[in-house]
Amino acid sequence: MNIDGKAYRTIWLDEADRLHAIDQHVLPHRFETATITSFSALCDAIRNMLVRGAGLIGATAGYGMWLAACEAPAKDTEAFDTFMSEAATALKRTRPTASNLAWAVDRQLAAMTRGSSPEEKRHIAKVTAQAIADEDAEACKRIGEHGKTLLEALAAKKANGAPVNILTHCNAGWLAFVDYGSALSPVYAAHNAGLPVHVWVDETRPRNQGASLTAWELSRHGVPHALIADNAGGHLMQHGQVDIVIVGADRVTRRGDAANKIGTYLKALAAHDNGVPFYVALPSSTFDFSLDDGVAEIPIEERGAAEVRIMSGKTPDGSVLDVQICPDETPARNWAFDVSFPNAASVRLLKKASTPCIPNPQERHAMTAEPIDGVVKYQASHTRGDVETSLRTLPAGIRETALDALTLFPELDAARTTLHDAGLIGVYPSGIGYGNVSLRLAGNLFLISGSGTGSSRLLGKQGYSLVRAFDPLKNTVASFGPVQASSESMTHGAVYGAANKARCVIHIHSPFLFTSLLAEGFPRTPESVAYGTPALSREVARLITEELSPSEGIFVTAGHNEGVFTYGESIASTLNLILSLNMTKD
Repeated sequence: MNIDGKAYRTIWLDEADRLHAIDQHVLPHRFETATITSFSALCDAIRNMLVRGAGLIGATAGYGMWLAACEAPAKDTEAFDTFMSEAATALKRTRPTASNLAWAVDRQLAAMTRGSSPEEKRHIAKVTAQAIADEDAEACKRIGEHGKTLLEALAAKKANGAPVNILTHCNAGWLAFVDYGSALSPVYAAHNAGLPVHVWVDETRPRNQGASLTAWELSRHGVPHALIADNAGGHLMQHGQVDIVIVGADRVTRRGDAANKIGTYLKALAAHDNGVPFYVALPSSTFDFSLDDGVAEIPIEERGAAEVRIMSGKTPDGSVLDVQICPDETPARNWAFDVSFPNAASVRLLKKASTPCIPNPQERHAMTAEPIDGVVKYQASHTRGDVETSLRTLPAGIRETALDALTLFPELDAARTTLHDAGLIGVYPSGIGYGNVSLRLAGNLFLISGSGTGSSRLLGKQGYSLVRAFDPLKNTVASFGPVQASSESMTHGAVYGAANKARCVIHIHSPFLFTSLLAEGFPRTPESVAYGTPALSREVARLITEELSPSEGIFVTAGHNEGVFTYGESIASTLNLILSLNMTKD
């Protein structure tokens, strides 16, 4: 976003590798930036809310792990790892509710396992921190693009060009993320497109993030808005002055229970009572798929009583003062969040990734030549060994190409971890895994995640296999590596065979995404065609040739329950195709 004509992110590294952040303590009366020079200072910045908001906390935690890596022992790998483990624990304790924080810390720890020395681990931490920040900004931008369509639909129903009235609570805008925001991103996208919008801004006691931060953002961007008391939202809904409610979230469980700033639950109930659509906007990093019941399981941060008993404000002479608003002897309690949930308040999720996967225990993923449901799946031959060693036996030219492509493996493995964290790759209660990723190395040679690896969040090189040959006509796949290739190898091979510009293929499972894409008319293979069969390979090739692109695309395997495929010219673009499928869940 722009401040006085200059583009800012909320947190960034300068050319000298100094970490800077917008100081949200002093807004809206002053705009200042702070330089964060140490790991302990960064923890304080999160704890004391110099930086705040789910996405920004996650990005800050990513940079925090890099700062910790810079302070960790530089010559002893074991001592380095111990230091980083302790730093991770300390970071997670700074704000317990926000899922993005723990997600970013765990992602950094996983990424650094790929380094063999403290120096290499430190470099990986820096690259990963930058990637977390960039992904957060991109996710929020896409949330805005998707959410704008909702506001366009509401605007089409308004008479005489009347504005769409949006109610929001707390601050889920640019300041709460690296850029764009979640709940406010659709507002900015709509406003920039010339759509008439107006925002009701809840003050959001006790820290007044709505009054001080959301109002400041909107005013700087020129978005029409008005500040209202926290308790005015229900009244406005009763009188038809709210068309939609959009809020953010700090943690969302696998069933959609959403923790957001205290008071959100009351807005959700009021929206439900008045038939007003209520949306929670979030990136996939905010999901915590380990939790189900948000009320029972999400840890709710209780902050200091002073935030309730004392208010800060600007006096007529321009000074900023803190004043006590209650009797000296009155105690206060300060729960920072509450939980809204779909069954009670018709909450919908507006996000950058698909909704949580509800496993189908009947789904079967076996690689065998035996009939399954009357269909013979392809036959696989596998040789155990080291992938890189195998590649070095290839003829010159293709060997160099393949080995060069293999350097992208860390990016592929990180993409798989992202998908696993989003519940799009995993394992069913029956123990059967689902979802896989692959990377074209040269020609039709490709690296693919192994069979039976869905339960593992982190794979590393031991979890991948090289598909050296596949023949749809003979119904065979030959692989080489430490683990047997995925049972979807034939389908991946069919994509590479038909899409000559594709470098990466991703296969995920999501019941909601599967159903939604079918309903929206996305390209699909016939329901009668089962996975792992020559017929599926032919149908995939036909889809790409006749309906899709040789460089990127999305299709649904209608005969493979919950299955969705994407492919693209790079790992990043293919991953974004999946993560940009912003769906709504009633």
